[in-house]
Amino acid sequence: MGKASSKTSARPSPVGPKALPLPIFQKLKDKRVVLASASPRRKEIFAASDFHPEIIPSTFAEDLPHSRFQGRLADYPIATGAEKAMEVYERLVKQDEFDPPDLVISADTVVIFPPEKDTVEGGESHGEISEVLEKPINKHEQLRSLSSMAGRQCEVITGVSIVYPTVEAPGFKVQSISSSTLVQFYDNSTETIQAYVESEEGIDRAGGFAIQGLGGILIEKIDGDYNNCVGFPSSAFWRWISELDADGTFDEAWSA
Repeated sequence: MGKASSKTSARPSPVGPKALPLPIFQKLKDKRVVLASASPRRKEIFAASDFHPEIIPSTFAEDLPHSRFQGRLADYPIATGAEKAMEVYERLVKQDEFDPPDLVISADTVVIFPPEKDTVEGGESHGEISEVLEKPINKHEQLRSLSSMAGRQCEVITGVSIVYPTVEAPGFKVQSISSSTLVQFYDNSTETIQAYVESEEGIDRAGGFAIQGLGGILIEKIDGDYNNCVGFPSSAFWRWISELDADGTFDEAWSA
């Protein structure tokens, strides 16, 4: 399905008056941009750029089997993020084919422990198996994950996907990137980890910790984008989407 040329409803611009005067922000000013996530952290990161997309959370179950990605676990959040973006785009088109989104943005953040670079032959954790650590199902699992990472590194990976309309079947295109940050934990004591678990802060976060909150006390240092650990690599995203725009990727989709 191609993009309809008429809009049936007016809505506030996703780009505020204080946004950076970059071409991509000007392009998006009159577009319908949707964030397929209910994460308040991602909303806040976008707001820091004075960018305020519609918030329409995805209903995708996020149940892709981890085993399918063994040896290339970084592809898991990319695949999940793409599914989330496609679900929202297709749902909105079905709801009103005359008011499709111009851009749907989604993201999925996971923690991989140990980092896969360390479990390959010659790596410092060779012989171990890297795992995807998502949100812990209970405090016991959270305690287990944080205890296993004490004194060691994990890798935070966010897969970011965008969906935009095209005239060719199936009527949209998906593109994705990922961002990686290495997080070094202090050799935290059992008492420190237990106290953090009892705070209940990290129970709804990938890996069981929130680096921007109380969880920061567990962290010695990071190597990479801090915002990626929070849930969205904004710097990499805006560079990427600006490059796509400069290459003419959105010319057809946003010409109306």
